[in-house]
Amino acid sequence: MACVLACMLLLCALVHRSSSCASTQRCSDERTQKLDPEVNMNISEIIRRWGYPAEEHEVVTEDGYILSVNRIPSGLKRTAGPKPAVLLQHGLLAAGSNWVTNPPSSSLGFVLADAGYDVWIGNSRGNTWSRRHRTLTPDQEDFWKFSYDEMALKDLPAVINHVLNVTAQDQIFYIGHSQGTTIAFMAFSALPELASKVKLFFGLAPVATVAFTNSPMTKLSVLPDALIWDLFGRRDFLPQSDYIKWMAEHICGKRLLSELCGNIFFVLCGFDEKNLNMTRTPVYTTHCPAGTSVQNMVHWAQVQDRLLLQI
Repeated sequence: MACVLACMLLLCALVHRSSSCASTQRCSDERTQKLDPEVNMNISEIIRRWGYPAEEHEVVTEDGYILSVNRIPSGLKRTAGPKPAVLLQHGLLAAGSNWVTNPPSSSLGFVLADAGYDVWIGNSRGNTWSRRHRTLTPDQEDFWKFSYDEMALKDLPAVINHVLNVTAQDQIFYIGHSQGTTIAFMAFSALPELASKVKLFFGLAPVATVAFTNSPMTKLSVLPDALIWDLFGRRDFLPQSDYIKWMAEHICGKRLLSELCGNIFFVLCGFDEKNLNMTRTPVYTTHCPAGTSVQNMVHWAQVQDRLLLQI
């Protein structure tokens, strides 16, 4: 129990010291010259850094959220003619940048683009790149009244329909990771018309239940809902912040301390040292965690002991 409380206090500190990173500027070039430049790049900038074309699209959901969707329309060897469209959807507390924050040979977004696909990258409501709404602002609690239900039934249909409209295709491929698979399971089972627009669905680390997970993050489920609300508030949970950026620069960017930074990801995702590139932790840290709503985290905590997720 002491370990649980320690984790909760650490997460609480990160949440309450957070602020939007979208407009954060570095004080001088001297402070950043030794860092990987991707630490301070957005998704499109990372894509273009490696020589790939990049586009940014805005998708408005039926309840007014404005989602940022990135596109890599072709690989380094650009060829004429239509390309099959594929949508990549990130997991919990993540962002679309997850698909491009490794070098091209080991980033799925780039690999697919070079293989001849028209790559689309989604960003769920409330993360770093999708913090806009037609009438609400992130400093209002009403903005954060959503969970993976809305991501499944409102975000995913809006994004898939946008991709189909832009590409003039009848179907797309869909690749989801973690929560990105959960919202797909929910959406494609509840909305058969939407499912008919997906040629093939690939699930990476698919989540149909969280009853058997052992990541420290799942310890939230032992806390009463009221205590979670009290600890983290009723707005965003683990957004990017100046504090996290400082960690990337002064801790993750130091060779001797990079493993300490990597442990942040082990807390969020579970321990898997062999599959974490420690040399990239400064970049990973400034793109993930990317935030979600506290309500979404409460929803996940509520289903911890259920064998199956339900809408």
